[in-house]
Amino acid sequence: MIYGLRKMSEYNPPRGMRDIIGEDAELYEYLFEEFKSTARRHGFEPIITPTLEYFSLFEAKSGEEIKKSMYVFEDKAGRRVALRPEVTASVIRAYLRQLRARPKPIRLYYVAQCFRYEEPQYARYREFWQGGLEVIGDPDVNGDLAAAITASSFLEEIGVKHYYEVGNVAIYRAFMSAMGLSEEVQDHILHLIDKDRINEALSELKNLVGDKTEIIERLVSTEDLDKVEFLVNEYKDFLGERYERVIQEQSRLRDFITILRELGFNAKYQPKLVRGLAYYTGLIFEYKLENAPGAPSIGGGGRYDGLTMVYNGPFEYSTGLALGIDRIALALSGRELPRAYRKIAILVIGNTPLVIGYKILDRIVKTNRRVNGFVLKTKSLSKSLEYAGKIGVDYTVIIGEREYSEGVVALKDMKTGEQVKISIDELVNRFSQ
Repeated sequence: MIYGLRKMSEYNPPRGMRDIIGEDAELYEYLFEEFKSTARRHGFEPIITPTLEYFSLFEAKSGEEIKKSMYVFEDKAGRRVALRPEVTASVIRAYLRQLRARPKPIRLYYVAQCFRYEEPQYARYREFWQGGLEVIGDPDVNGDLAAAITASSFLEEIGVKHYYEVGNVAIYRAFMSAMGLSEEVQDHILHLIDKDRINEALSELKNLVGDKTEIIERLVSTEDLDKVEFLVNEYKDFLGERYERVIQEQSRLRDFITILRELGFNAKYQPKLVRGLAYYTGLIFEYKLENAPGAPSIGGGGRYDGLTMVYNGPFEYSTGLALGIDRIALALSGRELPRAYRKIAILVIGNTPLVIGYKILDRIVKTNRRVNGFVLKTKSLSKSLEYAGKIGVDYTVIIGEREYSEGVVALKDMKTGEQVKISIDELVNRFSQ
């Protein structure tokens, strides 16, 4: 009994939160395991950071939208804390605290819950899951590719067709800095562009820098990389000392797209892509679902060089990404997926000693980590088989009094209905394969 709850509606979780159960929970577990496995195979190692952090960690560089949507409150000691809205800032904090002395680059992965107080809508929740990759200490485009290709390998492994949209926020920042705009104003303009409020962004720029707004207008509407490079060269004198940095960022942008294409991925330049987090400093990219209405984003990332300095640490190169597990799960909903585990029910019938069921289960699970097994004590074989069928059991192991006295079991394939009598050693050997 849950005291104080009187109406069925009171059993609902808070708005924007969910209970994930049954096949949905199985799907999420499958995605978590596949993401972790793919990350490990590509040279990443795990990191686990707190769900609750000091608000100041995210306040510094999370961006306009996320600051407004954070769950922020005071703990019992009066400290201002927040449920994490994303994980990168926590990873950088952990790096500064414990990982600085390690050889670089450092490659880290995580699967974590995040929280944002946004209006719940289709495929967007207030509590959501991210699978992330971070590379710290690699200044080369190889760091960006290591994370991006690992995430693509995961998506390919689970059968999610996707393509890349790629941009570079450093080019916008260089021009706006040359116009004399503060970093705070730049963050706001980029936020408007990210939300596809282009006219609003240009109007605000017009009030601030007049005719110079034309440069940003041309940038945001030019989808050909060659033409972007012509545009940059046209304003070489205007950029001054920033010109070389822009050329380097253009080169990184082109190399990233070129190498992805050479590896068989679909990648294209998208000038309107600037992403909502204020800490991005250069190359940025998003994963888009292929063959889906509106080509929804299922994740993205980019460069955040120097984020360490925001927290009073030394400058460090860094890049990373996060995939939206909830949106990926939605894309896979209803699709037949590989079973991570074979489900086995051991039915101990009548006066057969219950302990024999657990001895058999112990031997099976010790030889095969891909088994989901349980023991069921029963008086009715038919009801137990019906129950096993309803919960998706693959095989039942039946041990009645006769089987027990003969030292054998009856193994039933629940899909085909085939049933055979075999020894316990044969049973264990069969599942050990």
